[in-house]
Amino acid sequence: MPQPLDQVIASGQVWQGQSNAAQQPRQAVIDSGFAALNDALPAHGWQSGQVCEIYGHAGPLTGNGEVSLILPALAQLSQQPRWILWVGSPNLDTHNGRMRLQPQAAALQQAGIDVRRVLLVHPKDEQQAMWCLEEGLKSGHCSAVLGWPQRLHKAHIRRLQLACAHHQSYCWLWPQSAFDPSGSPAAVRLGIQRQSASAVEIECYKRRGQWPGHPFTLDLNRSHTERSQHDKNPWHRQLGDNSKTTRLQ
Repeated sequence: MPQPLDQVIASGQVWQGQSNAAQQPRQAVIDSGFAALNDALPAHGWQSGQVCEIYGHAGPLTGNGEVSLILPALAQLSQQPRWILWVGSPNLDTHNGRMRLQPQAAALQQAGIDVRRVLLVHPKDEQQAMWCLEEGLKSGHCSAVLGWPQRLHKAHIRRLQLACAHHQSYCWLWPQSAFDPSGSPAAVRLGIQRQSASAVEIECYKRRGQWPGHPFTLDLNRSHTERSQHDKNPWHRQLGDNSKTTRLQ
């Protein structure tokens, strides 16, 4: 049975271009570091107060350039007196079992990120991960929240989007589930696929206020933010699955 229109709007599944425009908080925009990506994003850069979902074309992302896409932005955000919160970094399937990927402090530093502002959270389960993501955004103490949730529901995304918009933070998610074409309350939804060691293909599935975009190739070495070649894969592998919170040093 079809839902009433007011319920659909309230659930965040419909973008209203002129809805309370004068009452919306002014959004900050930071340079993505890549000219081609800036051209594809609605405000020619990453906008605060917006959740961005990033999907792999062939399935969940693990080390396919997904974090390199936002390293220049994180370098700028790390200069703020707020935390960059990493929640539930992804697991990598190997012949010896599953291995957790952890960010490399040296690679992040080479990308210009002040690692003293990076806080790592290793939740025990998916429920705890979603709680950490939401509370991180609601706290107002995080300039950005990054997450690799195993499952995403529209109600979860709606709550994250509201918290993100309220505190004008940044939120990037790499869902470990398949892309849902039925829609999402997230403001931006991207697809990414590794083409070579230094290039990825990007497709804009959703960008609030604009039509979806055509795929384009992004050269990760052509960021106009100075970075070392070492940061192409800012992960290292770590065994174990203990729940804890740590600072990256």
